[in-house]
Amino acid sequence: MREIHKRVLAGLCLAPPIVFVFCFLPPQWFFFFIAAVTLLAVFELIKMAEIREKYLLTVLIALCLIPLYRNAMQLYVLCLLFTPMVYIFALSLRRKAGEENINRKIMTALNVMLLGEIFLVLPLYYFYLLKEINSLLPLILLFAVWASDIMAFIFGKSFGRRPLVPLISPKKTCEGLAGAMTGSMIILALSHRILGFNIIEAVIIGAVIGILGQTGDIFESVWKRVYNVKDSSALIPGHGGILDRIDSFIFTAPFLYHYIAGIKI
Repeated sequence: MREIHKRVLAGLCLAPPIVFVFCFLPPQWFFFFIAAVTLLAVFELIKMAEIREKYLLTVLIALCLIPLYRNAMQLYVLCLLFTPMVYIFALSLRRKAGEENINRKIMTALNVMLLGEIFLVLPLYYFYLLKEINSLLPLILLFAVWASDIMAFIFGKSFGRRPLVPLISPKKTCEGLAGAMTGSMIILALSHRILGFNIIEAVIIGAVIGILGQTGDIFESVWKRVYNVKDSSALIPGHGGILDRIDSFIFTAPFLYHYIAGIKI
């Protein structure tokens, strides 16, 4: 089966249950769903980096979800500060003195831990915050990102000529970025009454979401180039891993929440 066929088939199978979860789960259960997705993505990132203590690192990052569930951002910041200390202490009990490249391995693990806590846990937490404002907001953002990805693919394949970031992601083009902006602009325009935007405001916010979605994709491409992998995993046929599917939300979810919450950027 060709890769594009796998991609379409997987999308058709996964889209309905995902839409159901985003639309009908109450905020509390939606948080647990988001937490599970986040930890799967974190685990993929840890495996990409080939860190030996992958379960320890995953557990430490999972602990950061507890204060977020209680909306205790100050405790979350303390977790960011203290989980690296716990990791270093635990590692000192397990590793032998004089082990080769131990400091480099520790720094790699700490970098991955902070990447997971700041660029995966925190952005996806904003989905939960959007759900608390309006139960349809996460679904609108989901559709906006999906439309953005589809239009980016269509525009890139049909018209792509000018590379966007050739050193990071050679297949991305400026025309694909225009398609990404178009897709999310359409969804935001159609949803402007639910969002409380006028039509012009919705189109502008849609364009920004298209740009930020592609930025998240490029951001993850840097990780994959550093660790020399094509996909974060092979979990979803034709799509790669969980991390490959959620990278577009790294910047879009925080942006949309803060804009709607009153911080007009």
